[in-house]
Amino acid sequence: MSRGKMIFSKVLMAGIALLLLAFSMRPVTARTLQKRGYPYRPSDIEVVDRALKHLTIHHQYPFLRNSFLEDQRVHRLLLSQPKIILQAHRELVEEQRLRQEALFPKIRIIDPDKPMIALTFDDGPRPSTNRVFASLKKYNVVATFFVIGMYVNGKRDLLRQMTEAGNEIGNHSWSHLNLREITSEEVEAQIKRTDDAILRATSVYPAFVRPPMGLFDSKLRSVIGNRQIALWSIDTLDWKHKNWELTMASVSQVQDGDIILIHDLVESTAANIEEMIVYLVEQGYQLVTLSELVRYRQVNQRVVRFARP
Repeated sequence: MSRGKMIFSKVLMAGIALLLLAFSMRPVTARTLQKRGYPYRPSDIEVVDRALKHLTIHHQYPFLRNSFLEDQRVHRLLLSQPKIILQAHRELVEEQRLRQEALFPKIRIIDPDKPMIALTFDDGPRPSTNRVFASLKKYNVVATFFVIGMYVNGKRDLLRQMTEAGNEIGNHSWSHLNLREITSEEVEAQIKRTDDAILRATSVYPAFVRPPMGLFDSKLRSVIGNRQIALWSIDTLDWKHKNWELTMASVSQVQDGDIILIHDLVESTAANIEEMIVYLVEQGYQLVTLSELVRYRQVNQRVVRFARP
């Protein structure tokens, strides 16, 4: 073998040795253990990673370490010391509690000088409305629900609880018809029947009417009198695409005073609404009812599309 080839061979072997050393010294994490077949659920990963930080692991011969065997050893060490797992879990629960208290104080106080937006949910109440309400209650925030009258009687207890928790109930017609395409008498029936159903369920007369699809004409104005017609400034279109990533993307440019249109009957919305709540609050927004938004942003127009100062 020529001298050049011998030098190349030695350099190549040295490079391989360095790579093996680098891989052998990488810290073991829950995700690497999960990839190698250990049954950690995604919700467990943060706990296991925290536990690994508390676990003292000595490496005598890192050059000779086999990553698979080392992962097995670390896994056995964790299982043999359950107190470390429990300690890690308690730490994370406490950190989450402190974070939630900081972001979502138990006493809801509105600061007029701070940004605020209104989450508005359409087309309920449905079975999934319970989950949306539970998420709002968990984070001590409120929203406005524009309900369809024909669904109200079956959810009277839920609507009462929502109102008592500070949420607002609005009128979204009796059966979600296009109010432009029906007679004045039919428009009146759509609105009045829903008003009566909401009043029976909550003891509160709805302050806002949101026409289905945002479509209305003078017939609706003559029926509702001085009440405001509530439209929106951000339409998430969650009912159309049913894709939570697209729903979240729609609120990425939210501004002070915005009214967000979303639907509590959409499964992806009900399942993930907590993420939007946390995101908006972390961005510095107060989540308020539509009445509160209109009051603090001094909106006087009879058709409320948005409430920016």
